Amino acid sequence: MTSHWVHAAAAALLLAIPGVSRAEPLSSLDCPSEPSSIVVLGDSLADGLWGSFYRAFIRCDQVTVLRRTTVSDGLAKTSPEEWMTRLGPEAQNADLIVVQIGANDITNIREGTTRHTFGTDEWRATYQDRAERLVTALQGTAPQVVWMGLPIVGQERFEPSYREITALQEAAVTAAGAKFVDTHEPTTFGGDEFVMTAQYDGSMRQMRVTDQVHFTELGYDVVAGLLHGDVEKIFSAGDRAAGLDGLTLQ
Repeated sequence: MTSHWVHAAAAALLLAIPGVSRAEPLSSLDCPSEPSSIVVLGDSLADGLWGSFYRAFIRCDQVTVLRRTTVSDGLAKTSPEEWMTRLGPEAQNADLIVVQIGANDITNIREGTTRHTFGTDEWRATYQDRAERLVTALQGTAPQVVWMGLPIVGQERFEPSYREITALQEAAVTAAGAKFVDTHEPTTFGGDEFVMTAQYDGSMRQMRVTDQVHFTELGYDVVAGLLHGDVEKIFSAGDRAAGLDGLTLQ
């Protein structure tokens, strides 16, 4: 009887442990036959995301992954026009631009001599306008722009503000006709709350680092996997275009 209860308790514990859903990792994609360029733009969260893209495609001679990230910066501190200047000429031929920004945006916005206090209606309107101006400008640079929202974080004092920032970003991106990806639920890694570790390939793995905002390499790889379908499409589009050109020349 004791053994039965022990096994039952163990089974219940396993069911309670969050597990990562099996989204395809970027590394599972075949290398394209035609050149493809991906730009990752944003703050330190985006920098970790860039690392995932770089690791996934370093094996692919035809893929360029451009790092356009600035740690400790954001849209509240820096205008969308300044972010655009950071792209540089190499990014002008990008096939995909991935944006993740906002972790440093729980702060006031200054525009000339005007200061918009964080959390006010004026701040919200200004922030959403900045996000919409940035995504619209990026759409003029690349045929596909994907904006990723902020993840769930372990520091509860940040959570309401991060959720509000994400909502403003989503409204702006949707209004501009670009794609927005909400990362809040996926970064519970199969649970319904913040976790540091989760089951992955049958074992418990660390997904978040000690600041409870950023991720381990594996955690970033799982987040980057949310864009598997988007990257697959740009690779396939390039290969199809090359095939059609070949048919035309024959």
